Amino acid sequence: MNDRFATTVARPRMLIMSNAIEAMVKPSPEEFDIVRLDDGGADRDAFLREVGAGLEVVLCSGGERLDAARLDLLPDLKLIAVVAAGMAGIDLDHAARRGIAVTNAGGLNSGDVAEFAVTMMLAHRRDIVAADRWVRDDEWVERRMPVGRSVSGERVGVVGLGHIGDGIARRIAPFVSEVRWWGPRAKPEIPWAREGSILDLARWSTTLFIAARGDDSSRGLVTAEIIDALGPEGLIVNVARGFVIDEPAMIAALKTGRLGGAALDVFEEEPARAADWADVPNLLMAPHVAGATREAFARVFANALDNIRRHFAGQPLVNRVI
Repeated sequence: MNDRFATTVARPRMLIMSNAIEAMVKPSPEEFDIVRLDDGGADRDAFLREVGAGLEVVLCSGGERLDAARLDLLPDLKLIAVVAAGMAGIDLDHAARRGIAVTNAGGLNSGDVAEFAVTMMLAHRRDIVAADRWVRDDEWVERRMPVGRSVSGERVGVVGLGHIGDGIARRIAPFVSEVRWWGPRAKPEIPWAREGSILDLARWSTTLFIAARGDDSSRGLVTAEIIDALGPEGLIVNVARGFVIDEPAMIAALKTGRLGGAALDVFEEEPARAADWADVPNLLMAPHVAGATREAFARVFANALDNIRRHFAGQPLVNRVI
């Protein structure tokens, strides 16, 4: 073919919110015209003001700032593809008003998160970390470790019975005496009893799993009153988002013994600083890794990239939130 008549097909333009996301998802620069927010320097809004026109898709983790002001710097935006389930950084109402589609991971990694949540409960209740240290520090040579607590008598409450909450309930049910739950909407098909309020659930529970949606609708959902209702023998396990719990109230309750324990994969401020938690007792922590398995990552990254391709091909989107 004569080069004089060759045409160049423009690659669809896509904004990637961090180099880390690009490294994980690996979109091809031969397939997409990639704009990287990390290339924007200190004033990223100024950068978006300069390059935002023509960008149809944003690829992000869901936690980056995509409020109304920043979204309006992207006048041609049509899709926000999120590689996780949480979307706390996105102004979903403004996206809806603009007609911007939003997709996320849906339940693609919910089983992994549920598995980790149950593991944290078992590890905390059976003092697994302390038992390991007991052997390593030669405490066993001198004396027996104090007796632990049986899991079988636990009354387990689950806050939020979406993909993750349902997965927690199904995984923990064979271990414990009873499971109940609370969420904003009744689910008649669910085999576990629904309490009338989250406060009632906390009063009934000995362990309370937090699996609520990680957006503004759940911010501050677990109040000081709910923490106190769980009580000095109670355990709270959070795999939702740190801001779902009144974190200062929880810390105060742990320090005074009004709350028995906490197992946290998520924090108000991430990454959490060790110094902020050094004197908090009866605490098991993880660095927001509940859904971070090789298998889950492969699924959620492929899902985000597939939705971007679907958008540019005019095909229906998968796991569409808006």
